[in-house]
Amino acid sequence: MPKSRAIFGLLASLFLLTACQTEIYTNLSEREANEMLAALMESGIDAEKSSIGEENFAVAVANEDVREALAILNDQGLPQSNRQSIGQVFAKSGIVSSPFEERVRYIYALGEEVAQTLQQIDGVLVARVHVVMPEAPELGQEAKPSSAAVFIKQKVGYDLDFLVPQIRRLVANSIEGVKYEEVSVVLVEAQPQSQSEHAEDAGVVETLPGLRVATGSSMAVWVWVGVAAALVLGLAAGAAYLFRMNSGLRARLARADQADG
Repeated sequence: MPKSRAIFGLLASLFLLTACQTEIYTNLSEREANEMLAALMESGIDAEKSSIGEENFAVAVANEDVREALAILNDQGLPQSNRQSIGQVFAKSGIVSSPFEERVRYIYALGEEVAQTLQQIDGVLVARVHVVMPEAPELGQEAKPSSAAVFIKQKVGYDLDFLVPQIRRLVANSIEGVKYEEVSVVLVEAQPQSQSEHAEDAGVVETLPGLRVATGSSMAVWVWVGVAAALVLGLAAGAAYLFRMNSGLRARLARADQADG
């Protein structure tokens, strides 16, 4: 009986720990999952990484931390959007494409390739490069210059204005036909989540009706609730067993008295 109660208590605790977690992102690469795990742990949120298949991972947090965790990952620009390289965009599919389709795909691939490079700069959350390459002019028409527009969303506290000339030079040198003066760069600073919006959630949560505890302690409360529930069930089972034993003993004593009489 003691051994079975201990096993039941352990299983109940594990069940409560699992039931109190929510997977916030799935189908992640191991690198993406590790980056998200590090960002959450640096912000004081307990998170877990689990494998859900071949080279696929998921990140889970406690139910009460879901909202704050999503806000933190959004501020960090995680997970980063997957970009297609030129090789992926121009992968052979066995279907003959028109010259226009090939041109559109080529321009798109150029923008994606340069944006991926820009996103390696410290402080860059999101980078987008839009390339405009006018078609060759017909006879007698004036040729229009190619151009590029760069959008960068930067992290809070970073000032990338001093890098604008280098960014323009990088884009101009990466895309044939685009001159330095034809590259425009727009920098936008990410807006942090309002602290007052999550102040109550970050402070205390109502774990049970009438019971409010600190956010970081709610998981421990549920564990103790599970252990207490397992002990209560174990004690109830033990009491029932003793009751049956006592009933049987009294019945045997009664039969023995009747036999002696």
